[in-house]
Amino acid sequence: MWHLFGPIVRWPLHSPGRLLGVIAMAVAAVLALGAINDRGSTSDAVSPEASTSTPSTTRSPSNEPSTPSPDRTAAPQSTGKASSTSAGTDAFSEDPAANSAIVAAQDAAAEFVAAWARPDLDPATWQSGLTPHATPELRQALADTDPANVPAVTVSGQPVQVAINAEAGVFDVPTTGRFVRVFVELVDGIWLASDVQSTAAPEVAAGG
Repeated sequence: MWHLFGPIVRWPLHSPGRLLGVIAMAVAAVLALGAINDRGSTSDAVSPEASTSTPSTTRSPSNEPSTPSPDRTAAPQSTGKASSTSAGTDAFSEDPAANSAIVAAQDAAAEFVAAWARPDLDPATWQSGLTPHATPELRQALADTDPANVPAVTVSGQPVQVAINAEAGVFDVPTTGRFVRVFVELVDGIWLASDVQSTAAPEVAAGG
């Protein structure tokens, strides 16, 4: 192989200029290779840092509290109270008229007439029947009355108010005969008849 590489090796030795040129070219080649190696090592050292991903500061949707959106189409639940109020008085509600003084006085007048118009009773039984419905003064005034002399009638309707206040009232009670006027008084919280009269027709209450 010497006959192939020999001329190449001997060529720089023919003159000092050729030798210096070859040496200079060799040095330049070595420096170039060194520069290339430095760049490769630098890029290898930087690439791991460049390839490192920066931690994301964006919060995962799973970490965010979820706020349920209101359902605007949902129907309100019914408690049932409004319907019972709008329906008025039912079997479980108290009758508004139960505490009415006028109604209580009317009932007292009608109950007295029902107990008073009993000509079929004997005096003792008749007097006993008046006791829960009349004041002591009226029972005393009727003590000598013969039941046979009272009209044989029955109450046929609601008493008509003639006058009333917080303590007393007057009602014309319709019967199967004539109207019976009954005066009532409030005694210990109970309406009782205090007087009784017969009248041909009821009077209209003042302002009524």
